[in-house]
Amino acid sequence: MATDATTERPEGAADRPSHGLHAYRRVFGAPRVRPLLLASLLARMPVGMGAVGLILFIHGETGSFGSAGAVTGAFTISLGATGPVLARLIDRRGSRLVTVPAALMSAFGFVAVVVLGKAGAGIVPLMVAAAFAGGGTPPIGGILRQHWPELVEPGELETAYALDAVSLEMLFVTGPLLAGILAASAGPAEGLLVAGAFGLSGTVIFQRLLPLAPGSEPDAERHWLGALTSPTLRVLVAAALPLGAAFGALDVTLPAFGAAHGSSALGGPLTAALACGSALGGLAFGARPTVFGPSQQAIVRLGGLTVLTCLPLVFATSVPEMFVFAAIAGISIAPQVTVRNNLAQLKLAAGTATEAFTWLTLSITVGASAGAALVGALVEADGWRAGALVAVVMPALGTLALFARRDLLR
Repeated sequence: MATDATTERPEGAADRPSHGLHAYRRVFGAPRVRPLLLASLLARMPVGMGAVGLILFIHGETGSFGSAGAVTGAFTISLGATGPVLARLIDRRGSRLVTVPAALMSAFGFVAVVVLGKAGAGIVPLMVAAAFAGGGTPPIGGILRQHWPELVEPGELETAYALDAVSLEMLFVTGPLLAGILAASAGPAEGLLVAGAFGLSGTVIFQRLLPLAPGSEPDAERHWLGALTSPTLRVLVAAALPLGAAFGALDVTLPAFGAAHGSSALGGPLTAALACGSALGGLAFGARPTVFGPSQQAIVRLGGLTVLTCLPLVFATSVPEMFVFAAIAGISIAPQVTVRNNLAQLKLAAGTATEAFTWLTLSITVGASAGAALVGALVEADGWRAGALVAVVMPALGTLALFARRDLLR
């Protein structure tokens, strides 16, 4: 992987892994890491703010949650559909001609949603504009993840991946929170405009800090499957679908639990507790990344741990209990993402790094969408505990798939 800028490494650092706070100090002390992390968070803010911002704005303008859901669905589907395409273009053509134009398209989409919504446009133009906003979101996370091996020492790589996973969890907490605050204080439209502005400015800064040159690897994969020619990546992507389905199940189950115990609005704080548990688990794992053994063993063990930590959700009887159980259920999420990224970077097809990491994210997103749709009907018919059971069963299926093909994870 070539870059336009010379990559520096921390001098005198050993390849053996460090532990605890020392591991994080070494990662943060590496050249360019802190500004890159900040820029990547800004660039990815449309992912954290977009869905909630669209729901608040469209419902405020139309009074219909159905319309709000349709527009938000167009945003999410477009985000998932174009991610691997943009990533493949970046791998082959470099980031300069892709990331900033894509971010401009995304910002234009958010502005168009606001303009059309204020003008009283119909649902179809709003869905098209939202699709532009989602489809133009550049895969900044994939670019950053493929560069971690160059930015930090080998001994700190899993700590860096853990830090990246934790930052994503915080994005999914702060993004909706910021969209809600802006909607309450300034108006729902401002939340969408700020999301577009953050995405564009963060992408411009990120591109200046970490430009990716056009792919020049002589053995670069040019098969139509691209990154998915790697059997290991195919297994990781397939196993991530049921894991994502568990997350989608919880997105429906937690508000349904809240509704059964006083208010569906409790779903927001309960989901935040889940994300905070994931962040804490990610930080702990990053401080001691060898605690579950080598990556090929850790991914299976963490899958089993996810089943165990989600099981108490089924037996919650009160709101305080559910807060505790939700936080516990999140503990293994960020560590699993960390180990998946580490396994993927060891088994990449040449010249497909950005696309490979984008597929890992997309598989969880697709699984979450399917899980939410499935559990919505189950919860409607059988109550919130049915959704909690799905959140237990799905990670078990993903773990079994990984165990069955563990030969590809060595």
